[in-house]
Amino acid sequence: MFRRLLPLLLLLSLNGCAYLASVSGEVESHVDRWMEQQEYGKALAALEHVKTGHPDYSQLMKKRETILRQATQYERKTVAKTTELAGQGKWTQALELQAQALSRLPDSAVLQDNQRRLLQLQAARLDELGLDLLLARAEGLLRLLPVYNTLASVDPHSWRIQREVKSAHTDAEHVGNELIRLGRTALERKELDKARRSLSLALRLNPSPEAKEANQELLRRLGPPAPAVIKSANKPSREEETQELLQRYHHAYRNKNWVEAQRLLALLELQPSPPDELPQLRSELNAEVAEVVNRHTEHGIALYSNGKYEQALAAWRKAQQLDPGNERVGAHIVRAERVLDKLRALQEKRDDE
Repeated sequence: MFRRLLPLLLLLSLNGCAYLASVSGEVESHVDRWMEQQEYGKALAALEHVKTGHPDYSQLMKKRETILRQATQYERKTVAKTTELAGQGKWTQALELQAQALSRLPDSAVLQDNQRRLLQLQAARLDELGLDLLLARAEGLLRLLPVYNTLASVDPHSWRIQREVKSAHTDAEHVGNELIRLGRTALERKELDKARRSLSLALRLNPSPEAKEANQELLRRLGPPAPAVIKSANKPSREEETQELLQRYHHAYRNKNWVEAQRLLALLELQPSPPDELPQLRSELNAEVAEVVNRHTEHGIALYSNGKYEQALAAWRKAQQLDPGNERVGAHIVRAERVLDKLRALQEKRDDE
């Protein structure tokens, strides 16, 4: 049996050697083609097997240095572009670009870190959208419940209406409990705007002891309100407190004190009887804050492009103070902090020398 297999084994062995010799003789052409295709991982892997006795060893090692430089530039461009795309909400393009880059440089620590960062940003965005959906359900229920209650009083013998009313109240309880859970988590993470949005609606939807307790904790985190300009001799009523907060809010809004305006509006939303114009006030304030955040963000980008990293970071932190959950701003801050850390490390190294 072995004698019959021996010729075949010898033939395969000779053909394999001939193939390897052929490939070895064309290493440079293969590497050049992979470089053109930005397949840097394949090119580097091929050069790792080049022996010192190879006639073109020195030239191939110089080419390896060129590939490493190009790969580093490719990493930087990929990180910058995926960050930009994610900031614009173009997640499909960002993730596809990241996957393509990682397939070309599978051992890149930079790209692996970027992959983890992108997935974290995506998860944070999904959480934010999940909260938006829950808030939309809560707002819808707040409009539906009074209508259902009126229907039940007008037609108390309709089993269909009674069933729908019961279902709506059960849904309200479930959504309220979920909002309390999310609000408490946001408080633990010091995401006060997210906590405010969750807990104020939870209290209006289902004023349970848990909702009241969570909102009291939110009020403590927001801090005491600024002292009133004019103090009444008698203790003000709830309505007077609401009107006083409303006046202070308008004062902060006119003076473009957006942080204080956000805080006062949050307090107004927690009032037992918030003013009727509150949704309009929230919409107007959100629009103003979004414009200011965008202005700070773009200013930071211009500063960063001119190498003014500390000023850029300061501008982005101003934006983040107004919009803590803004992923685009958060990504810019992380990038600037990394650059500044590297620059400080280089400076310390120079000082030591």
